[in-house]
Amino acid sequence: MIITSNGFLIHSRKYKETSSIIYVFTPLKGMQSLLFKGKYTNKEKFKFSLFNEYQFSYDEKYTFPFLSKFEIIKIYSFDRKYYLLGLYINELLYKTLKQGYDFEKIYDYYKSFLINLSSSSGSCIALALLFEKNLLDNLGYGLNIDSDHTIEDSINYSYDFDYGFKVSEKYQKKCSINGKNLRDFFSNKMIDENETIYLRNIIKQILSKIYPNIILNGDKLF
Repeated sequence: MIITSNGFLIHSRKYKETSSIIYVFTPLKGMQSLLFKGKYTNKEKFKFSLFNEYQFSYDEKYTFPFLSKFEIIKIYSFDRKYYLLGLYINELLYKTLKQGYDFEKIYDYYKSFLINLSSSSGSCIALALLFEKNLLDNLGYGLNIDSDHTIEDSINYSYDFDYGFKVSEKYQKKCSINGKNLRDFFSNKMIDENETIYLRNIIKQILSKIYPNIILNGDKLF
């Protein structure tokens, strides 16, 4: 059966001497691995490029389906300073998406994220936090506030992995975030770099609990 779907190239690797394996993110089936036939070193390989949306076709009857056709739908361009961030986002998707997730919602957010990069002036770590936050929300593991508390700007909060953000105890002062920055985080307006690093560390701990063997290297580059 021939399957035709939109998708983004997320990752590729060499396969034998004349082919490569490509990993494509699709809105219906998530991450698909396909065999791309053709000499790995020639120009054909990079006709299928990162950060562009394609329509592609493959035959599902094969155990390891090969890409039979593809054509570009939309090119997403953004400042070169965000290229390493884009690679990290792709790595994050490649290593976290599993069966059972709402791929279509994540796919739509990935597209909107690429669109926003074209006009963004934010730092890479702030934008990485924004994507990580949304991804965790869509995976069902989003950060939240303990139901017994409301956010007050003058109070510090620490994260409890069972209950969410709670008012900090005195001994937790170094591992906490003030209420105003926490409110900014939940409204996607976080600009404080130190608090951004703190929140990203929480997210990394959550990811390591969900995926015990996950190793993310991309964000070490920016």
